Amino acid sequence: MRNLDTRKYTRIRKNVARKLFNEGRLIYLTPSNIVASDSGPWIKPYPINNRAGQDFDDIVNRYEYYNCNYELGYYTNFWINEERQTIKGGVSE
Repeated sequence: MRNLDTRKYTRIRKNVARKLFNEGRLIYLTPSNIVASDSGPWIKPYPINNRAGQDFDDIVNRYEYYNCNYELGYYTNFWINEERQTIKGGVSE
């Protein structure tokens, strides 16, 4: 059986995400009707960080323009990574 490496995500508010982004932490974005999960085959959380020196609001506006719509939701949810969990053959470790 194959090993699946999943992450646990915690949802945060936009102002907290902006603060953590400016501190250099990795933030994940999803449309508002999507829950952050690595197990979905089509939509995965989109990671952003401050390494390129881009503005937080510009990145979020571009993400919403190209990825948010009627089906997925019109605004962005912000997530941070809590921990990694390895699943071997359907059993969590």
